[in-house]
Amino acid sequence: MTRPVVTREDIFAVVKKNIATVIEGAEGLEVTETASMKDFGADSLEMVEVVSRSMKELRIKIPRTELSTVSNLKELVDIFEHFATAA
Repeated sequence: MTRPVVTREDIFAVVKKNIATVIEGAEGLEVTETASMKDFGADSLEMVEVVSRSMKELRIKIPRTELSTVSNLKELVDIFEHFATAA
């Protein structure tokens, strides 16, 4: 069974939705690729939750070591996009 094509826009939309859901006070804030989750007041557990929910929703598995150097949402989306196309 072939997985549907996931676009960069799809990935960013899922990440934004999960930021709004998980991080208290982030709903309604402008989320751009240059922002980091810390900009929205996220603690480390919330960051892990956003990533975990996004991976589950997008059906993408990413080794945690790949995520250790992420500093903003663009880099996070880049990694998601890489693993989405690699699968």
